Amino acid sequence: MWGCTLVGGNLEGIHHIRWMCVVSLGVWGVRNVMRRSWRISVWSIMLFCAVGMSSGSWAWGGVKTPVEGECSGVVTLKTDPTWVGYGTGVVVQLHGVRYRAIVHGVAGRRLSQRLAGERVFITAICSASSGQYARVDAINHVLGRMNVSEVSEDFAEGSPVVRAANRMRRAIAHGVRGMSDDLRSLFTGLVMGDDRNQSRDMLQNFRESGLSHLCAVSGQNVAYLLAAMSPLLKRMNPLWRWCVVMFLLGWFVLLTRAEPSVLRAAFMASLVATNALLKFSLNARTVLGATVIALLIIDPMLAWSVGFALSVGATAGLAWCSAPLSKLVKGRGVLAATLSAQVGTFPVSWWVFGGVPVISLLANPLALGIAGMVMMIGLPLALIAYAFPFSASIISVVLSVPVWFVNEVAVVCALVSPRGLGNWLLWLVVLLILLKRRQQHG
Repeated sequence: MWGCTLVGGNLEGIHHIRWMCVVSLGVWGVRNVMRRSWRISVWSIMLFCAVGMSSGSWAWGGVKTPVEGECSGVVTLKTDPTWVGYGTGVVVQLHGVRYRAIVHGVAGRRLSQRLAGERVFITAICSASSGQYARVDAINHVLGRMNVSEVSEDFAEGSPVVRAANRMRRAIAHGVRGMSDDLRSLFTGLVMGDDRNQSRDMLQNFRESGLSHLCAVSGQNVAYLLAAMSPLLKRMNPLWRWCVVMFLLGWFVLLTRAEPSVLRAAFMASLVATNALLKFSLNARTVLGATVIALLIIDPMLAWSVGFALSVGATAGLAWCSAPLSKLVKGRGVLAATLSAQVGTFPVSWWVFGGVPVISLLANPLALGIAGMVMMIGLPLALIAYAFPFSASIISVVLSVPVWFVNEVAVVCALVSPRGLGNWLLWLVVLLILLKRRQQHG
């Protein structure tokens, strides 16, 4: 069973391997029921159901092939359109196959007004993915390229669920229309992971200050969502509480476009909620392990997702390192959490980005609390501003202050962040300080 997480690169065999994993999980569950290992049985059955209900959508490799040549028709947008250079970049699906397209001119401007899940008629020429980005496309379930010449003005909003999610996303952005463009783009990144309109300078500042995780929806957002709803949840009986939590998690995943990090966070939260309902006691490490196994079985391509690796690494660092590190930094929770997350993400960050900014140890304690406040109250306030337009200007001003502060922390920390050898030397100093404190506590 465990080997199924390592073979995502074999696109031709995903379908067969996935269902081998389903059978393995079923046998594992039956065996544990016979042995009366009830706790393990419940886990195996849950994983079996998760995989079994995921349908055959991940068997796209080797079953469907992209069209070569003219491929006009009604496409479904699988991602929100993003400005790329002088065009609009988007992933669309036509006849069950995903294509990546960059659309220019009038067609690009029309497409930029749409959101994921909506459908529109296009005139295009299709081809198979090739070149240096073909592997990246395959990881994201994209099999072809599309050269779009025309986009219809008419469109369909999609299913009722998709329509509701898109309307809420538009409502959130419209509710803070009184903010400046830069602050509004940062706000939407903080509350729902929509960083499409952030400038290149802003993205660079957040990356160099070690705060880029704030604009990727993850466990923080899920935790703040559930915390905001906790007064209501506490008044419910256990079964109703579980149902509401599951609904909130599913809705939040849909609203934030099911990014790998939010999938990991939501799946973990759902397992924790189920544990509470069934009165099981499982620690974060076990929940994380079960989550990773289940998600990789459902979609083996996540094994090559940088976002998924960073999310899992950060969570693993928190699960294994936060307790001992909090003792070494004398109970400074945010600093200990930052160090733990950096330990967990260091291998991926070093391999992909070339290093981890040591300034993040200062930037995160300064920004996390304020950013968390924005994540908790920003979404409901933006919806209130949308529903009651007279309050929009006041709410925009109120929310602009904490968003501006988070942005300034990123700007200043990126400005003073050491580069190259200086950054590595400071990390060495941090390591030596931690080792010295460990000896003192030893």
